[in-house]
Amino acid sequence: MKRRRFLKLTAAGGVWLSAGTWLSLTKTARAQAVGGYVPKTKNYMAVHKNAIVIDGAVPLLAGTFNPKHIDWWIEGGATAISVTVGGANLGPDKTAKVIAWVAEQIETRPELMLCRTGNDIRTAKREGKLGMFYHFQGPSPLGIDLDLIWFYKQAGVGVMQVAYNTRNPYANGATERVDAGLSTLGIELVKACNSARMIVDVSHTSARSQLDAIEASSEPVIISHGNAYGKIDNPRNVSDEVLKAIAAKGGSAGAVGYPAFVSKNKRPSMDDMVGMIDYMVELMGIDHVTCGIDYDATTNGVMPAEKVEAQYNALVASGAWDPSAYPAPPYYYPEGIELPNTLFNLTDALLARGYTEEDIGKIWGGNWLRVMDIVWGDPEAQLIDDDEDTPDAAPHVHKH
Repeated sequence: MKRRRFLKLTAAGGVWLSAGTWLSLTKTARAQAVGGYVPKTKNYMAVHKNAIVIDGAVPLLAGTFNPKHIDWWIEGGATAISVTVGGANLGPDKTAKVIAWVAEQIETRPELMLCRTGNDIRTAKREGKLGMFYHFQGPSPLGIDLDLIWFYKQAGVGVMQVAYNTRNPYANGATERVDAGLSTLGIELVKACNSARMIVDVSHTSARSQLDAIEASSEPVIISHGNAYGKIDNPRNVSDEVLKAIAAKGGSAGAVGYPAFVSKNKRPSMDDMVGMIDYMVELMGIDHVTCGIDYDATTNGVMPAEKVEAQYNALVASGAWDPSAYPAPPYYYPEGIELPNTLFNLTDALLARGYTEEDIGKIWGGNWLRVMDIVWGDPEAQLIDDDEDTPDAAPHVHKH
C-alpha cells in the first residue's frame, strides 16, 4: 500500500501526526515532540521527503526481533535500510533465524520490500515502501567456505563486511593489537564477492586490511558505517588515508551516530554529527559520503538499562567490543536523531549548515545508489546524473 508520511512524535508511543500537521506546528512544539531539538529551516521536511534516504547500517533488528522497531525508520522518512542479518556476534544459526524473521516481515507487511538492486530501492521510493537489503557485519556465517557467498547472495545478502573488530581467517579487525592485513583467504573473499556482485564493506576492519581489500577489489569498496579518526581519535574510526583510498576507488563511507565515534561527550550534539559529515565531505568529496547511523539494541531508548548493560558485558567478554573503543553505556545518539524516527532532523541540520538539496540527496541515498548500480548491476539502472558530464570531482568544500 502507499505509505503515508506519519511521524510518531515520541519513542515511547506518542501521538501520530500527518506530515502536514507536523509542518504546521511551531518550532517550540516540534522541539517538545522530539526531545529538545529545534529545527532551523522551513523546508527540511519537503527536502527529506524528496530524497531517497538510506540508512546503511541497521543492527538493531537482529538484537530485538521487534516489528515495531521497523516502524521507526518509516516514521523517520527512510526509503531503505541495510539490515544486519549476520556477522559480528551472529553465527550461522542466528543468521538463519534473523534472515527468516526479516523475510517473514517483508512477506506479511505490504509496506516493506526486499531490495536486490538500486532500481528496487527506486521502486520502493515510488511506491512509498520501506526497502530492506541484507548486510553481513563480518564473514562468520561463511566459516571458511567461500561457495556460501552465492547461497547468501540469492537469499538477499548484498553487502559483505570482511571483519568485525577482531581477527578472523580473512582479515584483521579494527581493535586488534596487531594489524596483519588480509590473509590469502581474505583476498579470495574479496574476489569472490566481486564475482557474486556483493558489495565489499571494510567497516570494523583494521587499516592494513582495509587498504588490502581496496587494492584487491575490482569494484568500489565501502565503509557502510565508520567515522573519521582524524576528527575523533577512537580506535574504531577510520584513517584519512583509508577514507581517501575509498573515494579514489569510487566507493563511499557512512557517517555513524554511535556516540563514542562522533564526540568525546557522552551526549553528542547535532553539531557534532554534522561536523563529522563536514570533515568527511571535505576529505573525500560530496560524492563519497553516506549515512550508516548504526542504531542497535544498546541505543538509549531501545531496551531497559539492565539488558543493555548485560549485552555490553557479554560483548566485552567475547572480545567483540574493546572498552577503549566502546565505553560503557548508556549510549545517547546525537541530539535530534536519538532514534531513527527523527532522521529528518539530520536533513534540517545539513540544510542549516549550507548543504544544498542535491548535496543532501547524495549523502542520504544517491552515493549508495551509485555503488549499488555498479556492483549489484541492473540492466535498467538509471544512474544518477547520467546525462551530465561527471568527472571525478574535487573535494566539495562548504563555506561555513
